[in-house]
Amino acid sequence: MSVERSSFSSGGQKELAQAAGSSPSHVAAQLSAGLNASYLMEPPARRASVPPLPPERALSLAWLYSALLSNGRLLVCLDETATPVQCFYPHIDGGPHVRSLLQGVQVEREEQASQVSWLAEEGWSHELRYLPSSAVVSARSEQSDLGLLIERRLAVHPEHDLLVVELRLTNTGQVPLRCSLLTYAAIDIDLRPAGNCAWYDPETELLTFFHADRYLALGSNWPVADFACEQSRCGAVDAAFQMAAEQRYSRQEFAVGQVAAALRHNIGELSPGASHRGVLLFSFGRQLETVRTVLTQQRHNSGQLLEETLVYWRQLCLRFALNGIEDEISRLYERSLIVLHLLSDQETGAIIAAPEMDPTFRSSGGYGMCWLRDGAYNAHALDVAGEHERARAFFDWALRTQEAAGCWYQRYDTQGNLAPTWGLIQFDEIGIFVWALGQHVELTGDIEYARLAWPALRRAGDYMLRELDPETGLAPVTKDLWEEFDGISTYACATTWAGFATLAHLATLLGDEAEMRQWQEAAARLKQAIEQHLWSESAGHFLRGGRLKVAPLEDEETTPLTADEVAIEIRGRRWRARRSDPTLDISILGLAVPCGVFDPADPRVQSTARAIAERLRSPVGGILRYQGDSYRGGNPWVLCTLWLAWYEALAGHLAEAEQLYRWAVEHRTALDLLAEQISRQDGQPCWIMPLGWSHAMFVLVTQVLRAKGRLQVAAPGGA
Repeated sequence: MSVERSSFSSGGQKELAQAAGSSPSHVAAQLSAGLNASYLMEPPARRASVPPLPPERALSLAWLYSALLSNGRLLVCLDETATPVQCFYPHIDGGPHVRSLLQGVQVEREEQASQVSWLAEEGWSHELRYLPSSAVVSARSEQSDLGLLIERRLAVHPEHDLLVVELRLTNTGQVPLRCSLLTYAAIDIDLRPAGNCAWYDPETELLTFFHADRYLALGSNWPVADFACEQSRCGAVDAAFQMAAEQRYSRQEFAVGQVAAALRHNIGELSPGASHRGVLLFSFGRQLETVRTVLTQQRHNSGQLLEETLVYWRQLCLRFALNGIEDEISRLYERSLIVLHLLSDQETGAIIAAPEMDPTFRSSGGYGMCWLRDGAYNAHALDVAGEHERARAFFDWALRTQEAAGCWYQRYDTQGNLAPTWGLIQFDEIGIFVWALGQHVELTGDIEYARLAWPALRRAGDYMLRELDPETGLAPVTKDLWEEFDGISTYACATTWAGFATLAHLATLLGDEAEMRQWQEAAARLKQAIEQHLWSESAGHFLRGGRLKVAPLEDEETTPLTADEVAIEIRGRRWRARRSDPTLDISILGLAVPCGVFDPADPRVQSTARAIAERLRSPVGGILRYQGDSYRGGNPWVLCTLWLAWYEALAGHLAEAEQLYRWAVEHRTALDLLAEQISRQDGQPCWIMPLGWSHAMFVLVTQVLRAKGRLQVAAPGGA
């Protein structure tokens, strides 16, 4: 992936150097101010040679990762230079641990002063790609002025919690070079600005960061020539970085508090055309001796570690193969399933929405957590692709996480603890989970699993049933799918209906006629309420919902309600609300796809879909979430575009479906990752990458289109 193509997908560390005019002291000042380089991303069109970004500006910019590596415990996120910019451990949401990590070289020519060059600086070109059918990244970085080429292969080993970085440095110039590899690391274990320790052990040549039971150790088969462990002081130039940049090292072995360290590994002399190979290993563990033992045993074994990792992924990908379809579709389909595996926690089975990119919640509410909503779609995509074991691990996690009342809260961490929330119970998540688990039973034929899960599913059904709005019979006032508005949500009504219908079907499979009738009747009543309250003859489409909360309604309120307003009560407080919400929203299609309240051919659904296709289409193609969407500038979403494609395919409009589907394919990255959003200005991925739900929707629509005879490679000779 060239730097021009990939600059949208990360560039935080590059921004660090560019914004400071490549001045080491300015870069160090940025680092010492506590700025994680991963926040310093800005689209190329808005970049300029400017003074260092102020903290409030820098922290408002979020991170789009270029590649992911993971084994389900250790999750490593790479930027466009193939540098690890974030690490999560011992769960894939554990931490984060990296404040900043920079890599570079120190180069010395005859009769010239030695020079330090960081990979994040201007002058380097970078090409990244995943090796076929794997989560192993190959990177090629070149600096023509230095006459140096660095080739790397990076992988997280499937068994060892170990990031392997195999390097080959080649002199592409005409004069001999003496080279050293530089690593600057500022590690805040679990994002803590204090209580950390950095320790360099001269005897083993291992650098270790730790706090409590989190250990990160770095080792290499190249000898260490210099080192420094230093405190990072807010508002002061970062000493460890400045030492590396100025080619002087304190050789201090310990630092405590908020810490950083720099290492210089001696590579030696490279004659013109010559290459030297080596390896950096980052070992993660819960005990000091564990990380040190792994590094001691494995630092001369990088080739075998990489081969074991490749074999693991390629054996897994054999299960994903789709024969007879176009290569680019096949690659993106395979990559989508790899991403869903990468976002799955090995120990608990939870699936996070995306790797966390905003841990201080400056620009978003955070993405590195587990929503039942995202998880249900992700698990269903895994099921449809035949990855039933991975899907079941998610369902098992969710069943263990269910609250005593029968509901689930908005989101959790991978261990099932309640995560930060702005809407504790979001009603749509309950029904869509019940639906997805029912689909799992259908696809696997495992009636015993249905029997095992039935008590929890019935509690969920009972909760949904008793919480229905008593006046309308619809789902209660709740956050909408996008977690922005409070009101009665058509999508939540659809998922609730799907939950009731699933319970009726499972009761049939389990031979419980009374339960079957109860849930059939509940589904029928809800469908009737949807038709009565949420279809608008005058608008010609289904409404997004009703009773949309607008403003508090105080006791002394004198302004009367308008004809389109109603007073509602939420948790003991009265609100002025809109009686109906005619806003077009892609989630209204949930009535047909995937929930099945109405057939895709229903004329009311068809007119709703036509209105969505016409009025939610972005100038750069793709579909917006809803009319008036302004989040992150109001861009089309990959998953929304695929949602409409899903509907069109099931409605038999295959040409329209494939056009939307191809738009998503065209807006993947060069590493076949799908973002949450595509910029309405330049058509580039611009927010959250990769997003698991985007990849899940791609898997689901691929399977539907393929079943309908699309996407096949033309036979030779046009036959």
